Amino acid sequence: MLKLSADAAETIARHAESTYPDECVGLLLGHLEDDDSKVVTRALAVENRWAGQVSLAETDNAESRRDRFYLDPRDYLRADREARAAGMDIVGCYHSHPDYPATPSDRDRVGAQGVGGGTGFAFVIQSVREGRAAEVASWLLVAEGERFEQEDLVKEYL
Repeated sequence: MLKLSADAAETIARHAESTYPDECVGLLLGHLEDDDSKVVTRALAVENRWAGQVSLAETDNAESRRDRFYLDPRDYLRADREARAAGMDIVGCYHSHPDYPATPSDRDRVGAQGVGGGTGFAFVIQSVREGRAAEVASWLLVAEGERFEQEDLVKEYL
């Protein structure tokens, strides 16, 4: 289960709207509870640094940020230091899906495999429809990175 503070949920929604029609990306700071629940007290927006690192097909617009993002490892390390200094951990990440449901794509699954799976790390997707935040969902990467499984998300926690 992911427990998302009202402030974190608001940060994610506003970040997603501000980058529309491109995807946004950010990290979820908080802690794990004994029952494997993740409590998110802060969402930290980071820059989508996608710059055509990988082209998946000849017809693919490799520079498009509308359907992809890149989280620079240096941004992750800075966020990790910031979280630890505040007594928190990185318990997940988020990104937006412009004009698309809050369900992971195959590209999301492949990208998430580099992070790892299990119940200790959440992959949150914020859908944005015509520039306005819509549904949000949290996902776990399971079956050794072969698929996502939706997890319960409780908003306005804390």
